Amino acid sequence: MTTIEEYKASLRAYFDASLPSRIYDAHFHLASSYKNRKTCTGEPVDEYLTFTEGAICRQISGGLLMTSPSARHTAERLADENDYALGVAKEHGFKLGYVVSPSFHTADSVDAYLKANPDTVRALKPYLTYSTAEDNFEADISQYAPEWMFEVANEHAMPIILHLSHYGDMLSDENNIRELRYFSGKYPKARIVLAHCAMGHHVRKLRLGLQKIADLENIWFDCSGSSETMSIYYCLKTFGVSRMMWGGDFAFGAQTGRCISFGANFLGLHEGYLKDLPRDYRYEPLDNTTECTLALLEACELLELGKSELEAIFYDNAKALYG
Repeated sequence: MTTIEEYKASLRAYFDASLPSRIYDAHFHLASSYKNRKTCTGEPVDEYLTFTEGAICRQISGGLLMTSPSARHTAERLADENDYALGVAKEHGFKLGYVVSPSFHTADSVDAYLKANPDTVRALKPYLTYSTAEDNFEADISQYAPEWMFEVANEHAMPIILHLSHYGDMLSDENNIRELRYFSGKYPKARIVLAHCAMGHHVRKLRLGLQKIADLENIWFDCSGSSETMSIYYCLKTFGVSRMMWGGDFAFGAQTGRCISFGANFLGLHEGYLKDLPRDYRYEPLDNTTECTLALLEACELLELGKSELEAIFYDNAKALYG
């Protein structure tokens, strides 16, 4: 039987032979940056580079950095995290996805931050953690990304990165479809990036949802955290190569094996769950960044994509959108 070490070695050889020379990480977070800065000697960006470059056997040539959203954030702590991430982005040549909250920010405050840092802040990142809904996992888009955020993004011709809520149905949820169509139509210059292949962890529900937004011209995808090959395949098949970007999703990627279709929803194979699985089959999880990169390459193989198309997905599209 192939050992886990042998399998990892075969994946490293496959990545080394298949991946383009330049990689742009379109979606990554600094892991516990506040904690690390207060208690540890290591820099979060060094942890990110060591982990991600080790997983994909390539140096990172650019990226969109975001602080990690948290329900524990106060207005002051989120401001501190964003400012710290801004400094790291400037120092290392990354771009910044500015994490925004409907409770802590206003249109004027976000507009001022963008104007003060026009060369570095290249996207807005609302997140369901900051939703005004009673259940964040079933929040409408407008409850964590209210209309004023789209207005600001539209004025700056800037991407807005959405991690969809309504976890029961994800993209196929009627509220998600309705609001995506509304915001996309009203704010065409606010390029909407649906993170994690539009939360495409349930293949069938993603495919059904894609059919309802296939005509929208300002929708993009990053496939960070997406380990279902067929979900990536359907996004590429529906929207084309020019709308897809690779992302490592560090720090999430360092903690999770896979998110997979499971019954009527999806299952995240987190490290904490894996320890309780029966040992009969010698479960040996890989990190999520490796799993997702493998899923993307397999989707590209199914579509018989060529070298230039891989270069677009792994570098050119994100560089054009955020650079």
